[in-house]
This record gives sequence, structure tokens and C-alpha cells, in this order.
Amino acid sequence: MSALILKPAQCEATYTRCAEIVQKMYLEVTGKLLSISEEDDGASDLFVIGSDSVNDFVMNEILELNIESPKIRYGTDDYSLISYTKNGRRILIFAGGRGRSTIYAVYDFFERFADCHYFWDGDVIGKKEEIVFGDFCISESPRFEYRGLRYFAHRGLKRFQAEHWSFDDWKRELDWMMKKRLNFFMLRIGMDDVWQRAFPNDVKYPDSYTNIKDEKGYDDRSDFWALKYRGKLREDILRYARELDLIYPTDCGTMTHWYSRTPKDFLDNKKPSFLPQHCKQYVGNDSGKVFDFREKENMDNYMQLTETMVQEYEKRTDYFHTIGLGERWIYEDRKQNHTLKLVAYRRIAENIRKRFPSSKLFIASWDFIGWWSSEEVKALTRELEPERTIILDYTSEVNDPDQGFLNWGVVNKFPYIFGLFHAYESESELRGPYKRTAERLKVAADDPYCKGMILWPELSHSDPVVLEYLSENAWSPLKNTVEETVSEFCQKRYGKNHELLNSCWQRFLPFMMQGDWGGYSQRKDGEEQATEFYNHWLSHSDLWVKPFDSLPLRKDMRYKKQVCLKINSAKACLDDVISVIKDLASYTELWNDAFFKRDAIDIIRTACGRFLNFLLVSSYYDENSLSVENKKRVYLILHDALKELLGENDDFSLYSSLEELRAVSPVNPDFEKTLKQNIGNSYCRQFCYELMDTLFKKEAVLLFDWNINGRNEEELPSLMNKKTEIFESFMKTPLSQLKPEKQHNASKISLEIADVLEQIKDVL
Repeated sequence: MSALILKPAQCEATYTRCAEIVQKMYLEVTGKLLSISEEDDGASDLFVIGSDSVNDFVMNEILELNIESPKIRYGTDDYSLISYTKNGRRILIFAGGRGRSTIYAVYDFFERFADCHYFWDGDVIGKKEEIVFGDFCISESPRFEYRGLRYFAHRGLKRFQAEHWSFDDWKRELDWMMKKRLNFFMLRIGMDDVWQRAFPNDVKYPDSYTNIKDEKGYDDRSDFWALKYRGKLREDILRYARELDLIYPTDCGTMTHWYSRTPKDFLDNKKPSFLPQHCKQYVGNDSGKVFDFREKENMDNYMQLTETMVQEYEKRTDYFHTIGLGERWIYEDRKQNHTLKLVAYRRIAENIRKRFPSSKLFIASWDFIGWWSSEEVKALTRELEPERTIILDYTSEVNDPDQGFLNWGVVNKFPYIFGLFHAYESESELRGPYKRTAERLKVAADDPYCKGMILWPELSHSDPVVLEYLSENAWSPLKNTVEETVSEFCQKRYGKNHELLNSCWQRFLPFMMQGDWGGYSQRKDGEEQATEFYNHWLSHSDLWVKPFDSLPLRKDMRYKKQVCLKINSAKACLDDVISVIKDLASYTELWNDAFFKRDAIDIIRTACGRFLNFLLVSSYYDENSLSVENKKRVYLILHDALKELLGENDDFSLYSSLEELRAVSPVNPDFEKTLKQNIGNSYCRQFCYELMDTLFKKEAVLLFDWNINGRNEEELPSLMNKKTEIFESFMKTPLSQLKPEKQHNASKISLEIADVLEQIKDVL
């Protein structure tokens, strides 16, 4: 018997999209193309799109008492899958509480009954002659109302940087969000052409591309694609998001930051006044200074940007987001600084209430963990309006418990979102303090005031485990341990090889989970646990990519204890890590599988990066020059092997990322220099083939030799000059001369890495 997809008549776009997804998935699984119709032919089996609230067929079936009403809360992300037989016809109803949850139901059905599984980098599609299923009624309801991710504005490698993605990339990403039952995302990828749209008489489109001459590093926000193209791309992304019924907040308030600069035209023509700023963060150029919001004209101009984004891109007024005066000390006096920040939030909230009275305002938490005390955050939450305001926390796994949401006066008192930061821009390896996260997630899951769970890192797609952890726990918190989550991930991703790969992942997990972004601590020397939670930038696990950032270790003895603890913990896992890498190397046939290759390289590069870091940082505390010589020797061998492994996958090639930009739309001919600045500055460096020999290795050699030769402080100016020369040489060398030359032998390289790690036992 034939089958028909029955969609609601005159429905919103999401239900049409849902019908198209059923058609596409059924074709991929069975090879058969089903027709979509708004009318029942009375004979075919039916795939029915929508609940009784939108689909007349379902309404009539309920009214005629042929089926029970779906077990859902209408208007929510609940959904039911209802299957039954009527007059010899098989009828399957995808009954969602709203459009997006109807799509969730479709993807859930194909996962349950057609062996389809979904990942950020592709899907596993089962192959069947027919999809066989009996009578059932399956109902699902999420614990959290908001479930999603932020996409951030750093640039570098395409895999990790959302600003590099084409419209096709974004469609694939948003589709993946739907497959994982997520509903909330945010584009923090720059301002695009909102200034030109908001102030057309004062801010002109550039003739070709805007090139920034007076800012370096990640502050160089020179265009790569033309500004009008970027604006159209944002329109298209958000239009597609609306078709999927996704939530996305609009930026508002004092939004100036390093990635949302004020154009020179606006500064010249409008001449806004700026807030004073005690700290020098982002104020090297007027484009990074915050307008003095206390003056009505300045706040009106900020709100004009928000209103323009609503009108031109977002086309909706339900959710807004603010960073307040993020990452800035305005006044040296703490009370005066805190008072001004409170006033800023009051003014921002009032402007949103006045212009968009039915909206909700998300207040980002980042400023709280590094710039506020817990008592200062409590003072803010006490005065906010809980009906229309939500604390958007994405720092819940911060290691000092005094700094996190548990002490902000929100638990059982004020609406908030539980969020994972997971990683700074440079921390692209596998990681995550899942045990600590689980303890705190238990508090959030049991708290009716916790409204959501999100992942908010500075880069995307760095870690497949955290993506699975997010989507699983945002829907049903702590149903599985992280070990069980990984086991399911392997079963879905690797097919017949899942047991082999699950064994590798499970043995690697204890080592992997030692990686932790840490966050901030405001404890003073001498306070209880001050050393344990001491979190200078040096506490991060990525110093090997920016060796000169390790220099303060020579004087900062507070970090020595942490270094020793981390090294001992890692060494305790070393035998398992080596056995995992040897096993991965031995699966020679699997290296042709894209999923296996990407994941194996991620596992191996994580191990390499950690031990490169330990070899480097321990050299500062090693008084035996011969021992430091041995560390340097092993470091260079491991570094070179890692470089060759990275060369086996374009994920880690800057040249490939630039070429992919060019394949989408014409690229600024001067952008290669900007791209090098964007990833080559010390904050943003990460696993990247073209940086390995040109920057990481040369800088590390300078510092190892300095440690070997007695750490003469008088030589430091000369070292810094050599570091500058190294970077200038990198900037002058075309990426086309640095691109990888693949060996096509990742298995052999991996085995070499395992052999090098064996030597670590004798030198650490």
C-alpha cells in the first residue's frame, strides 16, 4: 500500500518544513519518494503532520473518539508519536505542541525506527526496504524550556569558527539543532551591516572592503566577505531559523565590545561621548569605547541599533540579550563601579520594556564571574523583574564554587539558565569537568527557577562529547552518566565498530576530563583554598600554543602546586592514553572513515597538547639543566609528530579555511594578513598546522634554551625581540607556502606519537 504525507492546510512555514523533512528522511532510508498533500486520499497509509490544534484530520480523529488526545502541553516543546491502524491503513501522527516540536517528533521517529542518528558533522542513515513499526503512543517533554548554544565571533579555522560558515553550513547547523531537540541559539559573530542600516545618513557602506589599520590580533575586524553580503547572510540565517521555529535573542543596550566596534563614520559624524574607564580593556581605539549611556542621545543610538536589528534581521520582538558593561572597570572605586553597572542594567531594561513590552530580557553572566563579587550579583538579582528577566549563566562549571550561580541569590528565587562555558578560544581539545558539572546540574534540574541549559563556548564543534552531553541533559538532565552518554554516542556513530571505539573512549575519559577551563577566583593570598582555586590565565591547558604566556611561571610559585598536581594526575592515566592511541593506530582500515578519523585525531591531539604543556611548564621548576634538555628533546619530537597528524585533516589548516571562504563569496584580497592576526595572537592560538613550526616551535625553543641556560632575567628583552621577529616572519610568509602536504598515513603517525609518549614517563 502507498503512503502519503498529510500536512495541515494553510499552515505556518514550520509545518511545511516538517512535511519536507519526512519526505527527505523517508527517501534516504527506503529510496521511496512520498507525496505531500493537504487532503487525505482515503486509501494510503498516512504520515500526519501536526496535532489537532493545526491538522483537521487529527482533530476529527479525536472528536470521533478514534484516538486519545496527544499527551502534550500545547504551545510547548512537548510532542507525541501516535501510531495505529484504521481500516487496514497504517496512520502515524507527529503531534507537536508547536512547530519545532513537531519536527523533533519526526527526527525522533527516524532515530527510533530507522536507525538514523545525528551529529554536527553528518548523519548516520539506516537503510531499509520498509520502516516497520506497530501501534504505540510515545510522549516526550523537556525539563528545560531553553536549550541551545551561542556562536562566537573569533576567526581562524572554519570547523571552529561560525563567522566562517556559509548559508549552507548554517542550514546544516540549524538542522542539527533540531535533530538534537535544541531550540535556542545566538549569533555573536559581529555586527554585520547594522550600522549602515540604522544610520544610513551617517555610516556609509565601504566601496569594497573595510580594512582596519590601527588594531591588531583579534581586534583586527577587517572584512573578509563584503559587508552587504554579510548582512544578507544574517538575514538568510535568521529567516531559516524562523522557518524552524527557533528562538534567538536580539542584542541590546551598551553592546560595544571587541567584536561589535563602532564604525569610524559614526564616530566622526555623531561624535558620541564615552564612559570613563579605569581599566584599559578595549579602549585603545575609540571604536571600542562604550557610549556614555547616561546621556539620552547615546542610549537612543544604542536602541536604534537594536530596533534596526529587529526590523531588518530578526523580525521578532520576544527575546533580548545584554552584556551590560561587560569586562570593564569603569571606576577604580568598587562601590562606584558597581553602582554604575546597576544603573546601566536599569536603563537597558527600562528601554526594552518601553519599546517591546511583551519581551523577555536575558542578562549575560560573564561579567559576574570575573568582575563582580557574589554579593554584588545578589544586589542585582534582588532588584530585577523576575517575570520578564532571566540570568543567562554560562559559567556554572567554574571551579571556585564561591564564584558561580550557587551564590548569586537565584537558586529557588530568580529565573536563570544553567550553562557550560567549556572552553576559551584556544582550548579546542576534548575536555570537561563532568563530575563537577553533574553535581551542579542536579541542583539546577531540581530547581523550578532554572529555565534552561546551554553551551556558550568561544568556539564551536571542538568537542563532540560536550555536544552530546548538552543535548541529552538539556532535555532530560542526568538520565545518563557521562560514561553512558559516550557509550550511546559510540553505538550510534560507529555502527559495527562501536565496541572497539567505546573501549577507547572509556579508557580515555578519565584523562580527557582533567581538562578544565577553570574560570576565575577572587580569593586573596592566605584565604582558605586560595592556592587550590588560584586561576591566573596560567591555569589553562593550552600554554604550549602560546609559549611566551608561560613566562610568569618563573616568579609565580602559587602555580607550582597546581602544575605538580596536574602532571601527576595525567601521568596516572598515561598507560591508558598510550594504549588507546596504539589501538586507534592499529585500526588501519577505519582511518578511511570520516567520523573515525576526525575523532581519533581529536583524541590523540588532546593527549599531545596536554603533555606538550606539561613538558614546557615543568621546565620552569626544574633546576637540572640536563633534565630540561631531555624535556626539550621529547617536546620537539612530539611537536613534530603532532604537526604531521594535524596535516592529515583540513580541519586544522588555515590555508584550507581561507580557500573555503573564497569558494563561498569573493574575499578581501588583504584578508590573509588579518586572518593570521586573528589566529596568531596569543589569545586565539590553537591546534593549527600552519602555526606549528612558524610560531609554536620557534618560541618554545627560545624558552627551553633560556631555562637550560640559567633563566637570566637580563636576557628577557632579547627574547621578546626574537619573539617579535618570529611573528613578523610568519606574517610575511604566504599561507600557500605553509599549507600541509598530506602523508596519507595517519595510522603510522599515531603509532609514532604513542612511542614518544612512552618517553614522557622518564622525563616528567
